[in-house]
Amino acid sequence: MLNQLVRKYTVSILVVVMLLAAFVWWSRSRGFNDTAMAAVPEYSDVDQSSILAGGGARLEPSYTAYSRQTGESGAADTKGIRLVIRGADYKAISPTGAVKRSDPEGRIGDVVALSDEGGWAEYEIDIAEPGYYQMGMTYYALEGKGSSIQRSVQIDGAYPFSQTKRLVFPRMWKETAEPWYDNMGNEFNPKQEEVSGWQFREYRDPEARVAEPFRYYLTKGRHTVRIGYIREPAAIGELRVYSPVVLPSYAEVSAGYGQKGYKPATGTLVKVQAEDAALKSDPTLRRVDDREPATEPFDKSVIRLNTIGGGSWRDGSQWLEWELDVPEAGLYNLGSRFAAKWLNQVPVQRTLYIDGAIPFREMNSVSFPYGSGWQVEGFGSEETPYLFYLEKGKRRLRLEVQVGQLGPVFEMMQDVSNKMSYLNREVIMITGTNPDPNREWELEKNIPNLVARLHLMARDLDRAIETMYGLGVERGSTELASILMARDLLIDLAAKTDTIPKRIDSFSTTQTSLSSWITSMNKQKLQLDYLIVKSPDRKWPEANAGAVQKFALGVYDFFTSFTKDYRKIGSTREDDGNTLKVWVARGRDWVQLIKQMADDDFTAKTGINVEVNIIPTGSMNLFMLAMTSGKAPDVALGVDAGIPIDFALRDGLVDLGKFADYGQVASRYRPGALVPYRFQGGNYALPENQNFYMMFYRKDIMEELGIKSIPQTWQEVMDIIPKLQQNGMDFYYPHDTTGAAAQFAPFLFQLGGDFYRDGSVSALDTPQALSAMKMWSGFYTNYKISKEASFYNRFRTGEMPIGVADYQTYMQLSTAAPELTGWWEMRPIPGIRRTDGVIDRSMGGASQAGVIFSTTKKREESWEFLKWWTSAPVQERFGSELEAIMGTEARWNTANVEALQNLPWPQADIKAILEQWDWFKEREIVPGDYYTTRYINNIWNEIVLNGKNTREALEDGVKEINKEIAKKRKEFQLDQTESAATSRGGGGR
Repeated sequence: MLNQLVRKYTVSILVVVMLLAAFVWWSRSRGFNDTAMAAVPEYSDVDQSSILAGGGARLEPSYTAYSRQTGESGAADTKGIRLVIRGADYKAISPTGAVKRSDPEGRIGDVVALSDEGGWAEYEIDIAEPGYYQMGMTYYALEGKGSSIQRSVQIDGAYPFSQTKRLVFPRMWKETAEPWYDNMGNEFNPKQEEVSGWQFREYRDPEARVAEPFRYYLTKGRHTVRIGYIREPAAIGELRVYSPVVLPSYAEVSAGYGQKGYKPATGTLVKVQAEDAALKSDPTLRRVDDREPATEPFDKSVIRLNTIGGGSWRDGSQWLEWELDVPEAGLYNLGSRFAAKWLNQVPVQRTLYIDGAIPFREMNSVSFPYGSGWQVEGFGSEETPYLFYLEKGKRRLRLEVQVGQLGPVFEMMQDVSNKMSYLNREVIMITGTNPDPNREWELEKNIPNLVARLHLMARDLDRAIETMYGLGVERGSTELASILMARDLLIDLAAKTDTIPKRIDSFSTTQTSLSSWITSMNKQKLQLDYLIVKSPDRKWPEANAGAVQKFALGVYDFFTSFTKDYRKIGSTREDDGNTLKVWVARGRDWVQLIKQMADDDFTAKTGINVEVNIIPTGSMNLFMLAMTSGKAPDVALGVDAGIPIDFALRDGLVDLGKFADYGQVASRYRPGALVPYRFQGGNYALPENQNFYMMFYRKDIMEELGIKSIPQTWQEVMDIIPKLQQNGMDFYYPHDTTGAAAQFAPFLFQLGGDFYRDGSVSALDTPQALSAMKMWSGFYTNYKISKEASFYNRFRTGEMPIGVADYQTYMQLSTAAPELTGWWEMRPIPGIRRTDGVIDRSMGGASQAGVIFSTTKKREESWEFLKWWTSAPVQERFGSELEAIMGTEARWNTANVEALQNLPWPQADIKAILEQWDWFKEREIVPGDYYTTRYINNIWNEIVLNGKNTREALEDGVKEINKEIAKKRKEFQLDQTESAATSRGGGGR
């Protein structure tokens, strides 16, 4: 029987076997060759410098490079030296931004306060013995904008390494009260308030990539230490310079327990709920809800903020502190219930302080191993569970973000990324941006040590990979895919150098992926449920609930999902039946904050209850569906800029211009910001936030290239592009499918053109539009600038040292490019010089708006809410609290000019932004406008990609745009309406 079946299905069986074999081969081929390095020879004394480096980059060396250089020169730790200089005993201070004043607490006499940009204080120290020293200072955070204090430190007029250009000194925060609850029983974070007081902090890496405080090498004699203001006011109490602190190991500390008579405690197990932190470095460290049944406390029916950390507790200098009540003196185990599930197979680290001190060396880098769920572990290992001596009474325990284990990996990869950047530019210098595929370029003859440089970069990446394996990352982990791919690509290019010109895009993309990997891995997220203090005779609690309990919760969640409204943010007040309904197209954190502010401010002042509901970001169709079904809200926020006119066409929105005080409210914005929301004399929305484009440039590279005057006009940009490209660099101007109209707009507006005539036909058939299109597309056709690039990464590496980018790029450079501190600036975009000599820098940036639906029965109440929401004090508070929740990268780019100035922007940057905003101009939105955005992108494609004549491409596009506009105007009978209005008025428009 079996033989018959085999004969009958022989072909099918063979096909299945072949498919299985093919799958196995494909699966294995997807992996990376761990023996690839065997073919890479060893090198010694290879000059890896680039012919482009010239005299070397002006950026300061990293701390690792500085330590290596000084160590090779024979520098060593000093011992037993401690110098303390009072803050008021300065050698000199800046004429502005620094002042001598009394101690805010009145305990230590006079201090010096740095309070504004340009402020600095300089101290003189006398060094008796050359060697390494550590430094730190006591500081008192003064009233500011709530951000952490940032300072720079120079030694004898120079920055010894890049990280010392921006040191972070956190403020202290605590919760003002217990969490609050809405009428649905959901828990919400309480407000945070700053705690004033003196703190001491060593000078250490703000990104925590260096495990220990910085060591500064000082020669014998007198030195000056200058502390400079970067952000936020603070007073300096003392500057301390001391021999490096060498912590004892656990073995040394535990050996002394018996000598001191310390004995293990018994019968004790104390849980400290992590969300009840006594102090925190950052108001972004807030309570987080978790739905695992074993999480404490837990409620299956409502939201319970029962953990802390997660996505917000990830960056260097962030710490949480708890108060422990120790029942009796003795030796205890310490541990926690934690989740470290964000970096696949990579453990995260924290530094542990007990009563302000690290108990022993191993606690400088406490590891929390990766796991897909919750874990319970003690500080130590199964073989050696660490014991901590704790005195009876109140003890303070602090955990601070530590990334030190990955620091060497980041250093190696950043170095390789920089070398790849230089090599990429060298290749482009020889081949151009569009190399002839049929030409033999003989790169090995033109680029010194090409093969050796590729091999040595691959070897550095292989060392980084082996280091990751040593940290417990398994072979084949997806976290290492970027590094493995880059290593194998470098080896392959070294073997086939003739293919480099054809694969230069792949080379550049790989380099970008390395930079992105560093950024992602630097986020050391950790979530805590509770801390554990237990005697050695007690067992650790179970980490997770049983399968039955989890299954029961799943069943409960499934059935309640049919009745539970997940979009609604509950109220803290009784519903009087006359509640204003507001829909918000943003994330839950944004919406919860809006609801909280509405309850404790708007409702408290006006008596108008507000119900807030969430809709997914970008789901603008839901507003239209709600309107047509008769279920539209009263007010909507987060509405995309192109949407209000679509609703106004259908009489779906209230004309805000009919309110008596509209003019007063409209004065909150730049006049150009309101243009997209005007239609046939009506005003249908108020802008909430506003994007903006600025020009960014690297000061160091501009100086190296001899470009002394930063371009002010587009012609000046065109003048420097050849020089950039001669050095393997490029200018950046953004281009993407969805934003084509916005990217074309500056050229059109600056040349005096516009998108429409009388809102009824396209104005892209004018001479101004033709000139603008030629100028815009000419950057890509004549000057061959990159059509697509990661400007942030290439700006960091120096490949694109100047370019135009948006607000998001500014936030990335401010928060995630510490090595460029002081070496980049932001200015208004280039423009076109008019006949009167003024440079026109017109540019738009419409983003999101608030509207009132015409179906509302509460027009006045809705207008009161919209006025409240867009007012300067409310926008300022929302921006500040949002930044406190989400971090600096979530800074609210409000459209309210007054509020924007009061958010925590550096003065030089806000000055540049406001200068650009003076030229803010947005295009009119008309029926059929979507065809304009679509065809501008099509026109660009035809000219740049297909080589079509500019005039012909533009004329073809205008025909299609006008067809769609005419179609829409006929559909909504706009021409008839306007004719009737003209007839009644007795004259023309």
